[in-house]
Amino acid sequence: MNRNISALKTSIIENFGTPCAVIDLDVVDRNIKRAQTLCDNAGVKNRPHIKTHKSPLLAKMQIAAGAQGITCQKLGEAEVMANNGITDIVIATNLIGAARSGRLASLQRRVPLKVCSDSLFSLAAYSDAAREAERPLDVMIECDTGQKRAGVETPREALALASDCWQA
Repeated sequence: MNRNISALKTSIIENFGTPCAVIDLDVVDRNIKRAQTLCDNAGVKNRPHIKTHKSPLLAKMQIAAGAQGITCQKLGEAEVMANNGITDIVIATNLIGAARSGRLASLQRRVPLKVCSDSLFSLAAYSDAAREAERPLDVMIECDTGQKRAGVETPREALALASDCWQA
């Protein structure tokens, strides 16, 4: 092991104890730039999922590098990001409980969210939340890509649900 790395580890253990998460921001910055360059070269808009880092600082670094916004797994993550000034947020999972409790409407009043739906049931809950927030709520139809976890399974189902979305 390199002496400098060993000394750094010893210093971290002495100052912070273990376990201790340590992030090398130079490496993070290089990785963010590399991922953004790959997306840019492929003509793909980057919207990184923050569920692994859950850090507004890292999300802002991703956006500054060119990401169009972020994707959150849960409403609580989106609330943290919005509280830290991030405004282009997709929430990737159904939020029926958050829609019913008023939390979705509360955040939607502050930040124009984008949410995912794969059923008429969630569309109805989102419609109620949008009315309560007095702001339109962008909804994306979630499509199953073969893992059978969530989403509609055929283009016909996606079109039917999208059609129902316009009527909700």
